[in-house]
Amino acid sequence: MNIEEFNNAVKRKISHSYEIKEDKDNYDNTIAWVILSNKKDIEPVAKAIQAYKGRCIVVTAYKNKDDSHTVVYHFDIEGLLINVKLVTDDESIFSIADIIPSANWAERELREMYDIEPLGHPNKDRLFLDYSIAKGVLNEYIPFSKMQLGISENDILWKNVNKEIEE
Repeated sequence: MNIEEFNNAVKRKISHSYEIKEDKDNYDNTIAWVILSNKKDIEPVAKAIQAYKGRCIVVTAYKNKDDSHTVVYHFDIEGLLINVKLVTDDESIFSIADIIPSANWAERELREMYDIEPLGHPNKDRLFLDYSIAKGVLNEYIPFSKMQLGISENDILWKNVNKEIEE
């Protein structure tokens, strides 16, 4: 699997414009960045990931200055890391948990920690927080995924994810 092959699998299925970029990390691993112009296109991307037996590693999110959210799905297909970036201005995304079951917990985390609703998600239960704590509490702090994984500020992935915040 390579980026060109993945791009060929999705280009006729994505309805709106998108951008795909190739990057390398410090260990010379190839990383693909797919930037969607419309959040609905996460579904055909997820179906392509599923067709190649890929999995969702984690989903990260951050709040933008205009109160929209940037959401990045991080996928793995046989060692190729594919990051799919989308923006939601209405605090919702389209769930892909029925297509890629490994996205289940990550999407529930988005709902619980950032108050981003994964529309059509099969499970409404909370993962971590007591119901007395408001949804979206981590919008005020740091991404739970980042905290949980202990990723450093020097990590190339987070430099790319946080690029828009710094600009």
